[in-house]
Order: sequence, then structure tokens, then C-alpha cells
Amino acid sequence: MKRVNNKIIFISGLILGIIVSATSVYGVNAYIESNKVSFDNKYTDKYNTQDAIDELYEKSGIYKEKWVDKELNGADPVLKSPLIPVEIKPNGDVYYANLNSEWYNYSEKRWANAIILVDSPSNTNYKVGDHILESDIESYFVWIPRYQYKVWNLGNYTDTYKFSQISDVQNNSNSNTAFWKMAGSDARIIEIKFGDINSIPNMSESEAAIGKFYTHPAFTLGDKNLNGMWVGKFETGYKNANSTESAQVDQEDSESVIIKPNVYSWHNFTFKNMFMTSYNYERDLDSHMLKNTEWGAVAYLSHSKYGIGKEVNINNVSEYMTGYSATESTNQNTYPGETAEHTDGTKTQPYNTEVGYLASTTGNISGIYDMSGGAHEYVAACITSYPGESGFSLEELSKYFNLKYLDKYADTSSTVKFNSRILGDATGETGPFYTYYEAKPWLGPHNNWYADMAFFVDPSTPLFVRGLPYDGGVLAGQFAFARPVSPNQAGFRVALAIN
Repeated sequence: MKRVNNKIIFISGLILGIIVSATSVYGVNAYIESNKVSFDNKYTDKYNTQDAIDELYEKSGIYKEKWVDKELNGADPVLKSPLIPVEIKPNGDVYYANLNSEWYNYSEKRWANAIILVDSPSNTNYKVGDHILESDIESYFVWIPRYQYKVWNLGNYTDTYKFSQISDVQNNSNSNTAFWKMAGSDARIIEIKFGDINSIPNMSESEAAIGKFYTHPAFTLGDKNLNGMWVGKFETGYKNANSTESAQVDQEDSESVIIKPNVYSWHNFTFKNMFMTSYNYERDLDSHMLKNTEWGAVAYLSHSKYGIGKEVNINNVSEYMTGYSATESTNQNTYPGETAEHTDGTKTQPYNTEVGYLASTTGNISGIYDMSGGAHEYVAACITSYPGESGFSLEELSKYFNLKYLDKYADTSSTVKFNSRILGDATGETGPFYTYYEAKPWLGPHNNWYADMAFFVDPSTPLFVRGLPYDGGVLAGQFAFARPVSPNQAGFRVALAIN
């Protein structure tokens, strides 16, 4: 009889608990609606009520399911200490994200962001909802979910550059808008399907075909299949640098990595030191220097319905400061060589302004910056048997090739053999390719996606740079690729591979 009573008590308690929980949930929502609670939050007012509900859920202790973005089909952000999920308001203020609420939404072009704090933050106990001081942030990262893209071009270009006849348009004038538009653009919105490692398998290039979906190779790192990767939101800066010159330090120094807006890009040092600095930055998070294929994955996502869908604005700041965007009057529709001072607001604006958003891969503050201009960026890629000026020996290169931290290009690569590309690296697929006829010689070769520079690697110059520097003009952009003609202008970016 006692057991029966216990069972009755248990069942009664369970029913009562369900009633109380349901009543509490109803009460929370009813309270919000009746009292019109308003919080200053996120991107639009439609989130104010939801955030108030989330806050009351937390205070009441009622369990709420972790937020997932159904559009990602399981490729949601993977978090591991010391990464902290955050939401960034349009003005740049950073808040500790609530994992139970909608802190990212790729259909709305709001990409997931996370940060790493400095070693000794002013607050050692930040919690959900807290405003995180900018001075406490060491690095920002943005999540690139695993995806397939529909192949439109296999990039099998092996002939020399074709000529673009532009003299009639240019006519030695400084009014270049018509000229640049006439330079040609086959740019298209790239079709993308997200999915986790179970729903999207690895694929080899032999399985790729025009019109078919192909798994982007950036989501395989050695023997690791990734649901996505965290990519540095800005070019890597040098910690405590207070001038362009003080950010030019040629040494391996993972302790000096800082990935933030409005800092001086760390540039003008050897590829090897960039690579090893990135590799040793956060080994527990599998940190490494951004590869060429990984750059391609970001560029393609930026040009899908989930990103800005066009060329990002150039960072035209001659002082190599991160997170800036040229204004309409000084954008990439200019000759290479034109510059702007970062103090002149008529020519350039910071990342947290309406103009600044146009330099982001999303067209808002949640995306990745500095993919056009700033310092042009070395990527972790090399011709197999030619270390060139990398600073690596062939033996060292082989080690990191085998570990898959370097994209490997054939010894037979040359400036015009675009079929040497790795499918997905945003090089050969952006053809056809041209060079300018009867134009100033430094205009150089370009692809047919916004006329961005297109110079493939060869044995004499076996390393890639992407994006081009602040004075790249029309040749700069997220689809630009070149050899490091001016390595003193080159910086780098860090990625994290967590599975």
C-alpha cells in the first residue's frame, strides 16, 4: 500500500510540475506581452521581446532548448574554451550570447561570432547577457559552416591571358567608372547548401561537375572532417603596436596575436614566422594560418544569398589599420595606387558604420572584414618543391603539407595555368582571365569577377597573397589572388578547426 501511495504521490507531483512549468511559461510570455517590456538589443526591435523572455527564463530556472539554425542542417557553431559566443550590436558593442536564444541566423545574413579574452581581463567572471569591454577582448572569430556549392566553372584555363581593349573608354581620363564596369564581370550568386559531416560527405575533385553540388574542401583538415571553422574576423594585428612601423616585427610570437578592429595589421615579416605564429596561437583549438582553400570558402559564402552578394568594399587605409571601408567616392572603382588617410572620414569609415558594413562579407557587422585591401594576405599554400622566400626548408614544408596545414600546388604551375587551381580556392573558377591592352602597365592581369587581380603562382614565386593591399584599387577584392610582388605589404589571418 505504501508503494501505491508513493506511486500516486509521484504521479501527482509529476502532473503538478508539468502544470506549474506550463503556467510559468505562459506567465512569462503573458507578462512580456501585457507589459510591453523593451530591451535595447541586436539589430531590430523584433528581438526585444524575445530577449526579455530569454532573461526571465534564465531567472526562473526553466529549461529552454539550445538554439540551432535549421538552415545549417547541423553545421552549427562548435564552441570550446576559451571561445566565448557573442552578439555584436551595430555600434560594435559586444555582449555575451545566450546559447538558448537566436544569437545567429544565416538566412538573415547574421553569422555567428565568438571571442577570446585577454589573459587578464578586468572581469574574470563574464556571464550571459554581460557587456564585454573591448579592452578585454584579444581576438574575434566568425563561424563558416560546412557547405556544398553548385559548381559553375571547373577553371580549366591553360591559355595565356586575353586582352581587354579599353583605350576607347579610358581615353586618358580620370573618370573611370564606365571603364571599370566595362572591364567585365561574370560574377554570380553562388548556390550553397549547408550540412554537417553526416549529411554532407567529403568529395574528390573527380566527383565535381558543372551544375552539381560539390563539398567545399576547406571543411577537411587532414583526417578531420569539420562541421565548420572559425576564421579571424579581421587581419591579424600586432599586440601593443601604436604605429604602422611598430607592427612590422619579423619573428614568431604567438603571444602578440590580436584580431580586432582599429589595430595595426602585423605585416612585413616572413611567411614561416606568420605560419608558425598562427600554428602555435591556440593549439587546443587547432589554430593555423588561413589556407588558400579556406579563403575561397569565405569568399564563396560572401557571394551567396547568405552573404553580401557582391564585392566587399576595399580597406583603403594606408596605415594598415583593420576594419575600415572606403567611402563611395574612394572605393575600388579607382586606379591602383590611390590611397586614403584613416583620419579623413570623407574617404574611409570604420567597421561599425553604415559605410563600414560594406567591407564585411555579410554587409553588416556580423561578417568578416579586410578581405579587400588593408594588407594583402599571405595564405597557407605553396608549390610543392619550391620553398622560395617562405623561410621554410623543403623538409619543413613536407611536414606541414602532410599535416594538411598547407594547400599543395603542382610544380608545373605557372601564371597562366589556372587549371593548377584547387577547386574551391576562388582562383581558376573566377575566369576567364584578361590583361589590359593600351593601359597603364601596373593595371595587370585580372579575372572576370569584378576585374580583381589574377596572378597564379609559379616556381619563381611559389606563394599566394589574397585581397591585395590598401592601394589595390579595382584590382583588389575578395576574389583577387596574386604572387607577393610587394611582400613588405603582406599580413596574414588565423583560423581555428574544432570538430
